[in-house]
Amino acid sequence: MIRKLLLALALLVPTAARAEWHEATSTNFIVYSQGSQQDAIDFAAKLERFHFLLKTIRPVPAGRTTARLRVFLLANQQAVGRSVDAASVAGYYVPDARGLMLVGTRRRSTNLSDARSARDEGSDIDPESVLFHEYTHHFTFQYFPATYPTWYSEGFAEFWGTTRILPGDVIEVGAPADHRFSTLRALGWLHLSRLLRARSYSDLRGPEIFLLYAEGWLLVRYIFEHPARQRQIQEYLRLINAGTPIEAAIGQAIPDLEAFNNELFDYAGAARFNVVRLPFRRIEIGAIEARTLRPAEQALLMDEIKLSRGYPQREAVEFADHVKDVAARFPDDPFAIRMVMEAQYLAGNSAEALAAADRLLAIEPNHARALATKGLIQGAALAAVRATDAASWNGPRQLLRRAVNSARTDPVVLAAYYRSFQMQGVLPPEDAQNALYTAMELAPSDDELRYSVALDFEQRGMIPDAITIIRQQAYNEPHRTESEAERRRREDRQRQAGRTRHETALEMLTRLERLQAASRPAR
Repeated sequence: MIRKLLLALALLVPTAARAEWHEATSTNFIVYSQGSQQDAIDFAAKLERFHFLLKTIRPVPAGRTTARLRVFLLANQQAVGRSVDAASVAGYYVPDARGLMLVGTRRRSTNLSDARSARDEGSDIDPESVLFHEYTHHFTFQYFPATYPTWYSEGFAEFWGTTRILPGDVIEVGAPADHRFSTLRALGWLHLSRLLRARSYSDLRGPEIFLLYAEGWLLVRYIFEHPARQRQIQEYLRLINAGTPIEAAIGQAIPDLEAFNNELFDYAGAARFNVVRLPFRRIEIGAIEARTLRPAEQALLMDEIKLSRGYPQREAVEFADHVKDVAARFPDDPFAIRMVMEAQYLAGNSAEALAAADRLLAIEPNHARALATKGLIQGAALAAVRATDAASWNGPRQLLRRAVNSARTDPVVLAAYYRSFQMQGVLPPEDAQNALYTAMELAPSDDELRYSVALDFEQRGMIPDAITIIRQQAYNEPHRTESEAERRRREDRQRQAGRTRHETALEMLTRLERLQAASRPAR
């Protein structure tokens, strides 16, 4: 009786309301904030100022095609960690074409014991710095795609991640990354030669990975103040991108490596670091429009993050069923229908995906993702019966062309148009090749797009161009020593929904370099 009474009382007590999602759209960003609408507006404005700083320091190439970057601000750090099943993650960047987003928070851990533990370990990182760090990755990859050793990529992002946007359009640059000093105190020193030889995490062991971040930041911080050393590092990067082996690149660019190592070690013990304040007369950030998300978006936005981030193929059916169950509460909402369509398509349920695409097109006749999905499903049916004649393919091809015309900055749609010709079994024409290349420019860190462009160039006999495209991806790929059976098992475990198995970027690069060498005339 008492238990029933307590249950009845509990039903009368209002539960804590879940924080609403709000959206703020600016020139370069779409910010979703799980908090107040003003939070979304304020951070969109801050990101625009940070973008202005980066493009002032490093002017972006003219005429580059871009799309707004989505930024998701979750309630706190625990929520960010839960979104990737990794409690220690405070923010992350998704560079894939389907995602292309930042996920983070502006609030530290709300759990007191977690916060104390983080401070004790020296990892109590400002969550805004994490978002700036991740956006620096996006800015670098988006406007200056190249081969970057991981130490440089992380060090550069760490340096600019400590930027502070102050009132009056004053920007503070160069603040010390205190959490990296604690790494140096705890783990010692990684000789500069070892750091520069580390192409990626796989080239280091255990605690050395933490030093890669700490000393990567320290080295980028050092060359910010020492132009002569900066020129040496720039030459080292230029040589690597020209295909020079890393050992030779270090030797040619930095002949006094031991002296450089000693300078950097002494710099790590400096008593203070200079902070540079850059007062801008006025930073124009443009208009920012805000709205509260509709109920369907509120209910499904965390699922949208998962869909965009990607998930294993083995989870695809279960996730599609979950999305369908939630979306059933909002049968006429375009966002919910689109979520069902994409989740069912990735799960291989073509009939349900096609039905959702048709429902979406009945509401929005030029919805690009719906047109592309319908075109691909129709194309797959033709490919299954080995139909290759142009007349049969006219229907799906028209759908895909309409999709491209409706969304010229959506890499998923552009790549789908190219893919339809592969499904047909013909060499894609020039407009499809251009669409694929534009998709890679929009999402230059998407490994599948980069591989597809390199493969296209190879098929057209453009071997040097294919090598240039794939080298960036292959450079950071770990060297693995495993049997073919072990590799297949690993790839089956790791394969994401919607991805197909093919050679690795490193295998492709090796194969292309052999082709190039074989085609050279004998001396």
